Amino acid sequence: MNSIIIRGSKDAGKSTTIREVCKRLGPQKIYKLIISPSFPSRIDDAKIEDIFNDTFVIEISGKSILICAGAPTEQNKPITLLIKICIELEIEISFALVAMRSFERLDDFDTPKELKDLGEIISTEWIRSIPGDYQNTQEWNERISRVSHLVETNI
Repeated sequence: MNSIIIRGSKDAGKSTTIREVCKRLGPQKIYKLIISPSFPSRIDDAKIEDIFNDTFVIEISGKSILICAGAPTEQNKPITLLIKICIELEIEISFALVAMRSFERLDDFDTPKELKDLGEIISTEWIRSIPGDYQNTQEWNERISRVSHLVETNI
């Protein structure tokens, strides 16, 4: 499984970036991964607007992509746990798009190492917050285009 990491500080726009990339990819299906310690994990139908600070699975051209719009440390769920749950739900993940804080400060979290153990990290995109009307900036459009292109060419 190949992956891309969207890395930045708190409030840098990681989740918003991932949602916009998903919009551009035009998924045929979107699911939210529901993880509960007291009930079996499941997926629920979701909309593109729901993609924010949580974990989703989108389908593009018959392939499932894991979307960690919330950094694993923010969700307190290591990436390997999220993959394990997908396997239990019989979802074959072809690719992962993962938000990550600049530095992981929780013990037992090493998202890049976990992703490397699962396949190749195609790119780590370091992002920063874009002030003002960010969606109308060249930096924003280039960021979304670059990441979207990387996903499309590597799934």
